[in-house]
Amino acid sequence: MGYNRYRKRNYNLSKSKARAYAQAMDNLEREFADNYQDWGLSAMKDSCYKMLSNTVEIRISNHSADNQYHDIYNSEILLVNIKGSKLDFTSIINEKVPKVVNLLNNLELTNYRFINIVGNNVNSYLKGYKTKKEIFVIKG
Repeated sequence: MGYNRYRKRNYNLSKSKARAYAQAMDNLEREFADNYQDWGLSAMKDSCYKMLSNTVEIRISNHSADNQYHDIYNSEILLVNIKGSKLDFTSIINEKVPKVVNLLNNLELTNYRFINIVGNNVNSYLKGYKTKKEIFVIKG
């Protein structure tokens, strides 16, 4: 039985599956080092980041952004969070991020404090409000 320190949970994983997963994580790290130098990969390999500009940062993660690590209420940098599996990071970067950037180019980003993307739904949280948001859909 294994123990995930990050999530504070026990889990059962066969040795062959554990080896395959560890190999996949090593491959992910190499892929980022070789092909995605402008992206940063977190130490736990559960999030990756890219600054689009001085005021906009894209984050792809297998968990939601929260105020413990990211100031999603008062930050000068707009965090655009894309939820996705860490094994899918490279395909998300290649396929979804260009669509997200295209959508962002058509929005008045100064109106938003945080943008969360789950699937094709873009939840754009307005500045000055805790839960008020505008919802967009990524097409294609």
